Amino acid sequence: MSFKGFDPFKFFEVDHKPCTILNIKVVRGYNITKGWAKDWLDTPDPYVTLLISTSPSGWQKTSIKDNEVNPVWNETFTFFLDPALENELDIKLMDANYVMDEELSSQIMPLKPLPLNKTITQRIKFNETSEVEIQMWASIDDNPQLRYSLALCDEEKSFVQTRKINMLESMREILKEDGPRTMREVPTVGVLGSGGGFRAMTALCGVMTALVDSKILNMVTYVAGLSGSAWYISQLYSHPDWPSRSPGEQREELKRNIEHSPFWLLGPQSMFRYIKRIIEKKKQGQPVSFTDLFGHLVGETILKGRMDCKLSGLKDKLEDGSIPMPIYTCLHVKKHIPAMKFHEWMEFSPFEIGMPKYGTFMKPELFGSKFFMGQLVKRHPEPYLHFLQGIWGSAFCIQFKHLLKDDKNVDMAELMRREREELVNELQKELDNQTDEESDTTESESEDSGGEKSSQIKQPQQHLQRHRSQKHKPLQRMPSKKQEQQQPSFWSSMLEKVFDSHSLLHTIDGRAAMVHNFMRGLSLSNCYPVSPFQDTKQDDQFDGIFEMYPTNIKKLYVVDGGLTFNSPYPPMLRPQRSVDLLLSFDFSARPSDTTPPFKELLLAEKWARLNKVPFPPIDPTVINREGLKECYVFQDKSDPHCPIVLHFCLVNITFRQEKYPGIKRETEEEKKFADFDIFDDPERPYSTFNFKYTNEAFERLSALMEFNTLMHKDLILQKIKECIKVRRRHSVRRPFKLKDIRRLSQKLKHKADEEKLTAYLRSLDMEEPPVECDSEQDKQ
Repeated sequence: MSFKGFDPFKFFEVDHKPCTILNIKVVRGYNITKGWAKDWLDTPDPYVTLLISTSPSGWQKTSIKDNEVNPVWNETFTFFLDPALENELDIKLMDANYVMDEELSSQIMPLKPLPLNKTITQRIKFNETSEVEIQMWASIDDNPQLRYSLALCDEEKSFVQTRKINMLESMREILKEDGPRTMREVPTVGVLGSGGGFRAMTALCGVMTALVDSKILNMVTYVAGLSGSAWYISQLYSHPDWPSRSPGEQREELKRNIEHSPFWLLGPQSMFRYIKRIIEKKKQGQPVSFTDLFGHLVGETILKGRMDCKLSGLKDKLEDGSIPMPIYTCLHVKKHIPAMKFHEWMEFSPFEIGMPKYGTFMKPELFGSKFFMGQLVKRHPEPYLHFLQGIWGSAFCIQFKHLLKDDKNVDMAELMRREREELVNELQKELDNQTDEESDTTESESEDSGGEKSSQIKQPQQHLQRHRSQKHKPLQRMPSKKQEQQQPSFWSSMLEKVFDSHSLLHTIDGRAAMVHNFMRGLSLSNCYPVSPFQDTKQDDQFDGIFEMYPTNIKKLYVVDGGLTFNSPYPPMLRPQRSVDLLLSFDFSARPSDTTPPFKELLLAEKWARLNKVPFPPIDPTVINREGLKECYVFQDKSDPHCPIVLHFCLVNITFRQEKYPGIKRETEEEKKFADFDIFDDPERPYSTFNFKYTNEAFERLSALMEFNTLMHKDLILQKIKECIKVRRRHSVRRPFKLKDIRRLSQKLKHKADEEKLTAYLRSLDMEEPPVECDSEQDKQ
């Protein structure tokens, strides 16, 4: 089912300069010599190196021609260039030797103008007799592999259409006469799960069980997760039996998976699989960090036999629209700026991965690949789902030593505060000292050598002999069986060094997840707030979130979203998704069970205000009037287009007295089962750093949140009915007003755009006022 509707967000053009692709063919050499005396002792073994320092993977080399003074190569090399830069080719004629390669001569050629749509042939003279013939041709590729747009991708739009057909049927069946009459009256409902490690994963398991059993999930469009909640959602959606088997039926499997700590997996067999994959990534030229190991441990624990699962593979489950679309999120952080002040939210779905702030997205299959100016320079295999799980929960990489100590008494709030401060200092220290070789001014990776560093670009005569032909390589002995049997001690020794490594655990390079910067080389001249029709304002706490990110950096540092606020509101608040009702489940750590549960919600409200997206006012004093309870309702009744937030808290109140909503507990066994604290228990069974749950701890927590959700089933249905009535009265939640259209058309300086947008608003419902007027002047 394809989407053919009008999308006002497409009016925000996200333009970038196209990339120029230069091809250089090294054809042959003539009279290659080292000088008559040296030639008499050793006939040259020539090869040619090409370096364009302004191009990614800009150092390349031909094969070696042994004992050949008139070599024929006929080898073609591709370079990706920004034509606005001063590009030049440094070409060197080399002689391969056993000990040290020798530079015979070099030439520097300016590459301006570039030979666009034509082929030029040149014979480059290196000394009095040696010459190399090359051919060059260039083209401009206007078909980038990235998607530039503020609109949702067509796959998601089509999914929403298909999903709403199913939701329409479900709402009519459940809500009867209060159900929607048309597709346009079907509200968009989102479920949000906060971070919180295995506590969040276990609690969300109970929530999803309740949502499925009560059929409320049939009326949900999106399910978003951060950190521990993202772990649960990803393991659920990757399960081969979902959705045919409900979360309740799968609960036993998850309970068994986490009754042992994932750190028992630090044995030889598991580590051999991990090291094998790390070696593969290194050979491919991909950055590696401690997140790779942590994601491996999480995956081995909760995915079990699905370690080869990938995010793109989940698309098939969404084809018929029978289940909500999953969305995961994390943060990209920047040098000089604390994560709390500067952060760019990245969102992950089976359809796309990208940054809404820049309107730049890619297919999940391309995440981690190397890009330049939107062009795919080198494609790497799509990362496994467990690596993404490591990214989404990377806050735990930061305090990994606490995990190894199994310290249940750790003060999570203090650790997170300390970590945010440490992250600030480390980002500044690591990235302030970044050299040109780490940006795009020089590129020192040799792709044909498996991504290993060719650190001798400036001194090619010292190039390692791994580039020699096979006949020059000494024979290597195979390891004996005795040596193979000693492998476990090798892994143990290596792990011991890993855990004590200052470079791995004590630097942002080692702890934050790293991927190739897919925005490298883009001509970023604009970034967009979440609501692009609105002007934004700055704030002391989030005062850097509208700053531009420099695109000359090779790597992105991506971290757990919990380092800002611990709930995935940003992707759900994008006006493109027009969410009407948010079922927000907060599993964040609190100092005590009686601590007011609004800290993360207040941060989300502040973020929404800065981005000018509708968000209900959060009044934390509600706890003084209504007391501590399982769910709070926040809505702005003066703004029918503001989403309603049902804020579910991790508290054990009614559950102590009732085994099912409205049914009292009777036996001592039933009362004992429900008589537990979450944050006040001195044993801290639900500490964020506890990665091993007893069967009882799992059953208690999952049952608690299942109960808390079912207890408010009628409230959820009531709010869904309210959203239907709002849609019936106002047809749609418009993300902008008449003055926003005028402001936009002035920016675009195109009257036709204003007319198209106004006509679009009028087409939404002809019986209602075509636009919302903001003043008497607008009404006139």
